[in-house]
Amino acid sequence: MHRRSALLTLLVLLLVGLSGCSAAGSLSMHPAPNATVIADHATLNTSDLDEEAHRLAVGAVNGSGPTVTNDYPPFTPDRPIAVDGTYYNVSWSAIDSRQVPTFVLEIEKDPTNTTGDRIAYQDLPAVDQHALPDPGSTAVTGDGDIATLAVYNKTEQETSVLVPEPRYELVEFEDRTVRITVDGPSPKTIYTYRYEAEQVAANSDELATRLESTHLFTLSNLSTPQQKIINDAIGETYYQEQESDAWTRLLERFDAADPVYGDDENDSGYVDGEYLVRYDGTVYWADIYGYTDGGA
Repeated sequence: MHRRSALLTLLVLLLVGLSGCSAAGSLSMHPAPNATVIADHATLNTSDLDEEAHRLAVGAVNGSGPTVTNDYPPFTPDRPIAVDGTYYNVSWSAIDSRQVPTFVLEIEKDPTNTTGDRIAYQDLPAVDQHALPDPGSTAVTGDGDIATLAVYNKTEQETSVLVPEPRYELVEFEDRTVRITVDGPSPKTIYTYRYEAEQVAANSDELATRLESTHLFTLSNLSTPQQKIINDAIGETYYQEQESDAWTRLLERFDAADPVYGDDENDSGYVDGEYLVRYDGTVYWADIYGYTDGGA
C-alpha cells in the first residue's frame, strides 16, 4: 500500500475564541428493538472506515499484525469492530521509535508581498504535494493563515523544492496564490505501531446479550416534564436550551446508570455517554450530555 512519506499535521494559526455552549445539553433516543440494532450502535463496521483504518483493522483481525509509522496511532477505535458478523476489540502498541527531521511550512493565503518565484501546486514534486493541503480543501479555500508540519527524510529533502530552503516563494493553488515560509528542520520522534485484535463476541446476539446484562436500565416514574423530554428525544435529538429541574433530575438518572460508552472526563457533575435504556416497554440506544450541577 502506498504510504504518504510526508506526515502531515494541519496547524491552524488563527485563534478563534469560543463563546461557550449553545445549549445546556442534549439527548437522543434511538429504538433498539433487537440484537442487530444494538450491535450496530455498539460497534464500528469496517465498511465505514477510511482506507488506512480499514487496512489496520482487517489486518489485526486476520492476525497479520499490521504496522504503521506516525507520531501518534492513526486508528484508535473506542468500541469493537464488526467483521463478517463477528466482533473484535482492536488494540495497538508502539514497538519502535526514531527521530526524524520535521519542517513547518507556513502558508500565507492572501500575501501582501507577491514578488518572488512561483510554482503551480501540480508542478511540485510529489513529496511537496503530500506536505501541503489539497488545492480544493477548506484548508486552502478557507480564511486564515495556516501551517503544515511535515517530515522529510534526507532523500526527500534532496527531491523537494520547498525544503530545506525554498526555491519558490509562492505556490499557486488553482484560484489562490499563497506565500510559503519554511522553518526547520527540527527533530521529532515518530513511532511504529502494531495492531492486534481479540474476539469479544461471535455474533450480534452474544454481544447484545452481554451489553443488556451489564448496562440496560429502566426509566420509570418520570415526571410529566421529564416524559416530554424523553418523548421529544425519541428518533431525533432533543436540545435542552437552559437548565431546569426536570432536565437535571433526568441527567442524574442516567448518571446513576452504567453507560455502554462514557466520557472519561474527571467531573462528577458532568454526564456524557451512550446508554441502553428501557422506557415504556421499548429498549433505546440513548446518547446524552449535560451538567447535573448547571455547568462548570
